[in-house]
Amino acid sequence: MKKATKKEIIQKSLEMYEKYNKLVWYARTTPDRLSIPGVKEAIEQLEINNPNELKSLEEDDSNWTHGFNSGCSAAFHYILSLSDYGIEHADEEFPNLDT
Repeated sequence: MKKATKKEIIQKSLEMYEKYNKLVWYARTTPDRLSIPGVKEAIEQLEINNPNELKSLEEDDSNWTHGFNSGCSAAFHYILSLSDYGIEHADEEFPNLDT
């Protein structure tokens, strides 16, 4: 098995950050936001691309799944901040859950 290059690590981290950030956004989105342009379409796209994750989110009465998604979003954001801005900035921003 070949080791990932730094470029591959950053690319995969970005993909995972975007995925988990969208799942956190989905969980925080309320019905009153559906009138905002693009929100309904974004929700529909998430439902198509992530049916298993959204099913887990909807079936979880304990909020464990939402917490897991939030933690993943924060961790991948930290990795990307290390790459883009350095350790000091990443440490100051962690855990950043802006969605």
